[in-house]
Parts: sequence; C-alpha cells; structure tokens
Amino acid sequence: MLIVLVLVLIALILLIGGDRTAKSLITLGFNAVILLCTIFAINIGLNPVISTIISCIIISLITLFYQNEVNIKTKLAFFSVIIVIALLFLVIFRITYISNIQGFPLDQLSIQDSNGYSRNINRNMVYIQISVVLMVFIGAVIDTGLAVTSALYAVHQNNPDLSKGKLFQSGVGIGRDILSSTINTLFFIYIAEYLTLFIQFVNDFTFVEMINSKQFCQEFISISLSGMGCVLIIPIAALLGAWFYKDHLPLFD
Repeated sequence: MLIVLVLVLIALILLIGGDRTAKSLITLGFNAVILLCTIFAINIGLNPVISTIISCIIISLITLFYQNEVNIKTKLAFFSVIIVIALLFLVIFRITYISNIQGFPLDQLSIQDSNGYSRNINRNMVYIQISVVLMVFIGAVIDTGLAVTSALYAVHQNNPDLSKGKLFQSGVGIGRDILSSTINTLFFIYIAEYLTLFIQFVNDFTFVEMINSKQFCQEFISISLSGMGCVLIIPIAALLGAWFYKDHLPLFD
C-alpha cells in the first residue's frame, strides 16, 4: 500500500508540475540521503552538531542551487540562511541546555528497557537535541529566504529607481505577507502530529503538568525556534537584497 501511495503521489506531481517539479523530487531524494548520512555519522560517534550544520549547509546548497539554479537570488538566500544559523546557534544551545528538553521523554512508553530498547545511546543528548532543532527549521528558513530575495528582485527590476531604504522596506513587507502562512504551517504541523498526545493531556494532565512535560516542551520549543528563524531571515534577506540589487554587485561572479 505504501509503495502504491508513493507512486501515485509521484505520478500526480509529475503530471501537474512538469519538469520543474521533477527537479524538486530529485532534490528531495538528495536531501533525504544527506539526512540519512547525518544519522549514520552521529551513530558512529561524530559530533552531532558539526555533522548537522554541515548537512544543513549541503541541503541549502542543493535546494537553492540545484533546484532553483545559480543566480544572485539563490546566492543571497544561501548567505541569509548561513547568517541565521550563525545568529541562532547560541540561542538554540542556551535554550536547549537550560530547558533540559534533551533525551527521551518519560512518557514515551515505546522506548523503554522493558520493551527491549535502551534509553542510553552513548551520545551527548544536548547536542542531539540541538541537531533536531536545526533540522526542524532549515527547510522553512530556506523557503522564506528565497521567497524574499526572489520577490525583492522582481520589485527592483520593475522599479529600478527605488532607493536601498525603500527596497529594504519592500522586502520586509513581502516577508510579512509570507510569514503568516509559514507560521500557520508550522503550527498546524505541530498540532496535527501531536493531536493524540493533546487528547491524552486533556484526560490525564492538568494544564501546568502539560506545559511542563518534556514531550510537549521538546516539540513546542523546536517549532518556536523554527518560527524565530523564519522571522529573523526576513530582514536579513531584505537587507542583503537591497544592498546587492541596488549597487549591482556581482557577488563572486
């Protein structure tokens, strides 16, 4: 059944989207391989944070430059993503450390010694949780950054006399329009994935117990940090776009 559903999905994507969507499927396949390699790298003992940052950079390169081609828009989106990762890394590390959300939740019944599993995987669980957060927000941040740089490029082409300040304001305005749908998407992904968990919380926990449970906090903090990345990349992408588009800088060409 699973194979049939996958084949139907691919057929519909190719039928409706055409060649460009086929490229997206190839990109998705490459990114899946990169994530799988990251898991194996962490499993053999490599530093989880370093492995994940490298994989996020490679995923950004593939998604932006293979799927969307090499041009000034994708270059600016790539540098925006790198800047956001650099700015948020210390925030992610600090919040993960002080909130103590790393490791397996106590109420995750399927992963127990009595069920044949081991909760001790001999890895730094703080680093693992940082890796999880980075993986959660990388896709949304890439999409938001590219949307801003692409739309701002079109604004500049149609209004070449706009100043850098006006271009920056236009980029931020574009980002605001994108942000509402992005945040809604992240929110409903979280709600849908943990709907049964929320039902359990309603039946067995008080509100205070729910917001202090590790399983709730792990995902809520991850989604919140992902939203922070989507917000932060908007002014960064708008600033880079206004600067490079207006001055016609080559950006390493």
